[in-house]
Amino acid sequence: MDEKNNQINYKIENFARFITPLPVEPKQTNADKHVNWGEDNLYPNFLIDIADKSSLHGSILNSKSNYIFGDGLIDKKSGEFLNEIQVNEDDSLSELIKKCINDLVYFNAFAVEVTFNQLGEPFNYYHVPLHHVRLNNSKTTFFVNKDWKNTPRTVLSYPKYFPKSNDTTEPKIFYFSSYNVSVNNTYPSQDYKCIESAVTDMLVTTLFKNNVANSFSLTKVIKTFNGQVSEDQQRIITKKFRDIFSGADGENLLVEFNSPQGQAMEIDTIPADDYASKLIEVIKKTERNILSAHQATSSILFGVEKEGSLGNASELENAYQLFKNNYVKDKRIEIVNAFNKLFQADDRLPIIDLKDKEKLFKPELDSATKEKILTVNELRSEAGLEPLPDGNTLLTTTQSFSADKKKDDEIESYSATIEDFEKIKHLGTAKEDFVLIGKAKFSGCGHYHFASNYNSIEEYLLDNKIEGMTLDEIAIKIGNELNQNITKQEVQNAIELLKNAGLISAKTNTANNIIHTAPSTIANANKIEVWYDYVKRDEADGNTIIPTTRHFCQAVINSNKYFSASDIQKFSIAFGYDVKTHCGGYWKNKTTGVVNKYCRHEWVPVRLYKP
Repeated sequence: MDEKNNQINYKIENFARFITPLPVEPKQTNADKHVNWGEDNLYPNFLIDIADKSSLHGSILNSKSNYIFGDGLIDKKSGEFLNEIQVNEDDSLSELIKKCINDLVYFNAFAVEVTFNQLGEPFNYYHVPLHHVRLNNSKTTFFVNKDWKNTPRTVLSYPKYFPKSNDTTEPKIFYFSSYNVSVNNTYPSQDYKCIESAVTDMLVTTLFKNNVANSFSLTKVIKTFNGQVSEDQQRIITKKFRDIFSGADGENLLVEFNSPQGQAMEIDTIPADDYASKLIEVIKKTERNILSAHQATSSILFGVEKEGSLGNASELENAYQLFKNNYVKDKRIEIVNAFNKLFQADDRLPIIDLKDKEKLFKPELDSATKEKILTVNELRSEAGLEPLPDGNTLLTTTQSFSADKKKDDEIESYSATIEDFEKIKHLGTAKEDFVLIGKAKFSGCGHYHFASNYNSIEEYLLDNKIEGMTLDEIAIKIGNELNQNITKQEVQNAIELLKNAGLISAKTNTANNIIHTAPSTIANANKIEVWYDYVKRDEADGNTIIPTTRHFCQAVINSNKYFSASDIQKFSIAFGYDVKTHCGGYWKNKTTGVVNKYCRHEWVPVRLYKP
């Protein structure tokens, strides 16, 4: 104000506002020079900065990258995971694609440097961080500098890489940019429209107490009564006050230089609005804007708590499925297509795909549980097989299996192959995991059912003590229990089997042949299981494996596994005929000339104990 009229001179300390940079592209007509990305050519650095300082925005970007990558990189034809392929000295193919996905999420583009061997063939692929890259106006030349903020003394230029259209072996840049509506001609526009909100979130974090960049209001008026002072002196005085009141948690202030002298300095506080309530509203609005801009169908999908709800697995699954349909699928298609285009001139690399993370909380069920709750067609679907007309029923080990209902003449001409074995090679359990009790001839007593009445000598011995009896007496006693004719040799064999397995204790008084047995403390009847071994039939001549043995049969035998009844049932599901009955297919006995409806091998039940 005019000193003559008011005797007061105001010095307003106006702290700097945070001005959000814009992704402008200054005009550049020289094709040999790069177009600036933003007025200061540092716009991508700004995007990285707000992702680092806005926890919500940065977390969503990282989550997007993870959702796009899914369960990992696979060969599109075989479905196998591609974890071991190296594309340069340091990076695997998966690592390269992960880095490029991050750039695509942050900047909507990515760049890969391609180097060549002496034959002019693509040899190595290197990720080039997109914030290091600048383009000319025709997007045919790429300029790479690790630090555009400082004087660019090490700028390297690369021509654009065109798959199958390269006439030199100099390194080139493969560049992909996702389309988004924008006034820019050279650089991509981000697909998240929340820059201002992310900046606000960043500033709330930095200046959480009283100010959000330019503050909500003026808070201090400092009055001095030392007369009028020069502009230089005013600057010195206000700087001192600013040092006292400002800083990361500072307050805006106004300094009055009053003419009347002899009065002490006064500091007045201007009543402020409720900053806390304003900050809460700003934070909530900012959060909503960021989530909406990222197409986030649910805040809990990105770790943001929802008021009044803890969030459950079902809600998260639904939110993920919506987000996947609205965003993830399109981005995944873009990056897969881009890399398959990049690799089309390289015969060493397969056509790739990204395996979808179908569910966030996929339950892991054991085989026994699956067989109780899944239908035959559901089990076939898990194995990648077509449904069966009668397959919408639960699988049980006792049901008759129609599968594809191959006719006898079809089975006779069909031979299980090594390809069939590949479908079921994960089934079965290694033999070394078990203690073999004996082949399940069941002592001539029929089937072996532990959970019911006793049906074998072994079942009886596992549950009952034998006190002071001879083998003949034991045979009579157990025979009465089983309603079977039992010999003392069968009793002796059963005792030896269980004793050697550590499942019972047994002592014999050699003087009078009195026997004492008792179940072992570590065992009970349920520890004995019946599995199946794949062996040569007694009536088949020659060794177990001969030159004409089917590849399938050979592979099953060489796997050195035992198979459960449900395992064999799954064989049938996969092959389309009853593998328990027909095994590897029909077999003509050269000795008798008879065509048997099974091969030279059979499934022999064995009694096992798993320690």
